[in-house]
Amino acid sequence: MNIKTAEENMHSKKIKLLFFVMVSIVLMAPNAFAAGSGGIRVELADSEAAGKGFAFAGQADNPSAVYYNPAGLTQLKGDNHFSGGFSVLSPSASYKDFAGNETQMTRQNFPIPHIYLVSDFGLDDFVFGLGGVSSWGTGTAWADDSFSRYAATESDVKNIDTLVTAAYKFNEQLSFGISADFDYSVANKSKKLLQAGGADGDYNLKAKDSGWGYRLATHYKLSDHHKFGLMYRSPIQLKYRGKAFLHELNGSGSNFAAIFGGSSFETNIAEEFELPQSVVLGYSYQPDNKWTFNFDVEWMDWSSLEQERLEFTEVLTAAQAAVLNTGNPANRDWDAVWSGAVGIEYAWSDDLRLRGGYYQHTAPGPEENFESTLPDANKYGVTTGFGYDLTENSTFDMAYSYLVYENITIDNAIASGTINGTYEQVMHMGLVTYSYKF
Repeated sequence: MNIKTAEENMHSKKIKLLFFVMVSIVLMAPNAFAAGSGGIRVELADSEAAGKGFAFAGQADNPSAVYYNPAGLTQLKGDNHFSGGFSVLSPSASYKDFAGNETQMTRQNFPIPHIYLVSDFGLDDFVFGLGGVSSWGTGTAWADDSFSRYAATESDVKNIDTLVTAAYKFNEQLSFGISADFDYSVANKSKKLLQAGGADGDYNLKAKDSGWGYRLATHYKLSDHHKFGLMYRSPIQLKYRGKAFLHELNGSGSNFAAIFGGSSFETNIAEEFELPQSVVLGYSYQPDNKWTFNFDVEWMDWSSLEQERLEFTEVLTAAQAAVLNTGNPANRDWDAVWSGAVGIEYAWSDDLRLRGGYYQHTAPGPEENFESTLPDANKYGVTTGFGYDLTENSTFDMAYSYLVYENITIDNAIASGTINGTYEQVMHMGLVTYSYKF
């Protein structure tokens, strides 16, 4: 066997191994990435990007370009790339009513993995990528005897995103990328039911669905110092299907047991929801081989969320429908919002890079439709991190972000007057990523 044949066989084995790993990730995705999150939008896709304030659409030169800007993958030609890690998201929220009584939300820690594989499969102008992330969701938990018990106790929406991408290099400056995005979502929400003359009853909703979307992206390298990225993300339509459960319907002064025919009841439900379309524009400036400056701005169209309507798909009696449809549909009237981010990196040495960043997000919902399941407000975050080359082909990255929500006082909530009061919230996020090229 000559040297050329041996090299070709080795290259073929690498491609087959990479393909096998990619397929395995897709098949395992519903379990491997079933992690919760602390907000409707969670962008914890990579440690390098996080260290730069999550401003990465213009640079997009590591495997997480699968998520941030698939057109940037053409910068990774010539090697196969693996990148994987996880983040830990830890929200902390408190509520104070107008009498001064304070309630702390139950502390939660959410591990959220991320993984990417990139290869050109020996093709001249194409690069392909596969990614697994969790970029949407909610996760809140108020005590069963708290102010929020009749609005929400536990609310957990877990989203798993599988991204299949391809990038084409037109010339040394311009690249184009596309992506097929598969989102799998599971929702679990609980609250208490007020029963006269007895203990509270329990209400629980469980549902799931999946949907497809796409992304279109470009990456333009004006020179060695200036790079631009532009990406459009399509909406993803979800129609959750599942069940609503009622338990402990036994209050002595309550007629719930008579209405629902016993101490428990269940019925099928459906609910439509749309993950929003968005556009992100990024710019990366590298004046020399020491400094890098990134800037991102994003428009996200939450205006599609006008209300949340729960549909009971089985025949109900008039009395059952009256109970179950209390507060349904719920007005949302969300708006399209803008967010911005800036990041900086300094190459301390050939192996070590130091990073920092700042970002801000605008809350899409009006105060009158505020809900304790998602105590959202305008928020501002700072990040820091570093990247270290372990070997010529492997890198370790770490980042930390501290996110502060503006204090918000609610005095006109439509859904439930019991949730009126002042909310304070902060969030800690830590990320680690290991990358290897072969």
